[in-house]
Amino acid sequence: MGVFGIFLSAIESLRGNGLRSLLMALGVIIGTATIVIVVAVGVGAREAIDAQYSNMSVTTIFVNTGAAGSSRLSADDAEALKTISTVAVVAPQLTGRLAIANGETSSQTMVVGTTADYEQLAALTFASGAFFTQSDVDRRERVVVLGPTAAEELFGKGVDPVGESVRIAGRTLTVVGVTQVKGGAIGPITLDDSVFVPNTTAERALLGDQGKVSLNVQAESIDSVAPAMDDIVTVLREEHGLRSDQPDDFTVKDMGSKLVSAQDSNRTMTLLLSAVAVIVLVVGGIGIMNIMYVSVTERTREIGVRRAIGATRVSVLTQFLLEAVVLSVVGGLIGVVLGFAALPALRAADIAATASATGVALAFGFSLLTGIVFGFAPARRAARLDPIEALRHE
Repeated sequence: MGVFGIFLSAIESLRGNGLRSLLMALGVIIGTATIVIVVAVGVGAREAIDAQYSNMSVTTIFVNTGAAGSSRLSADDAEALKTISTVAVVAPQLTGRLAIANGETSSQTMVVGTTADYEQLAALTFASGAFFTQSDVDRRERVVVLGPTAAEELFGKGVDPVGESVRIAGRTLTVVGVTQVKGGAIGPITLDDSVFVPNTTAERALLGDQGKVSLNVQAESIDSVAPAMDDIVTVLREEHGLRSDQPDDFTVKDMGSKLVSAQDSNRTMTLLLSAVAVIVLVVGGIGIMNIMYVSVTERTREIGVRRAIGATRVSVLTQFLLEAVVLSVVGGLIGVVLGFAALPALRAADIAATASATGVALAFGFSLLTGIVFGFAPARRAARLDPIEALRHE
């Protein structure tokens, strides 16, 4: 009997024990589906992280308030940081969620009070209008730049709101620009959903003491990030009048370290979930091996007859090994389909999940390896049975 004939014989044997075959493949099905889902979630999380940080360069430095809001960060601190030679751009921001309305249409949105330098730091582009100027900041003009999502919610799709008025916290402001769709975020600020106003206007007329103050700093180059961070700490401690024995009342962190931290967390979680999937596959493989051992025992007489009429040990081993491999491969295919079928449900639950060819390859590869590794021992046992003793088996 050739390899193809042995393959057909293995298929026929599996079809004759359909329920047993399904139970044998169940662990592989669950394991491969889990791998597909885990890899998809890992890829989705990585894409979300990349999108979040894509709006800022690796030279960006974040300066935030200290523990329990003890910091006195202010626009004056931003001016002081501009004197540092290794710093290219400084943009303070005062943020908070407020009600914004256009006639009867209203919503809660993130209001970002900042300076004209924010346009450069966030690399904003415009669908219409422009960003407010430093003159607008100095004169405390009541002007606002809308993110595209905020503009659509207030004015509808396809409407250019530049020149129109909106009310934020009961104050009337004129729309001077609408940014292009950008995606992602800068720290907690989702650019497309937010609105931007002069920080002087936000402080005096909108947010006041209720807003959260932070500073976005861009170093001159990658090499100057570390010295810039040291200089920022020195300048701010001096501005805040802190003694040498007093801790910083602010935190300084570069974007690169935040990105690396987020990527490391995602990588660790993906590895942990992948380990669970592999364990499931191993358990499924053990199940295949145990039931294959039972199958060998039940089919001992059949093996004896085949050996008596000329079947070699290699052909017997090949048939039983093919049965295990076929089960694993079919189980792997079913698991891949189930894994892909689960992705829309994950997205509906706001879990980022992106289908990945890598996930399919890993899942299918592990399922095939499971069949080979855990099917070999029972197949070897079947091939080593003594034909005479096998024929006597009842």
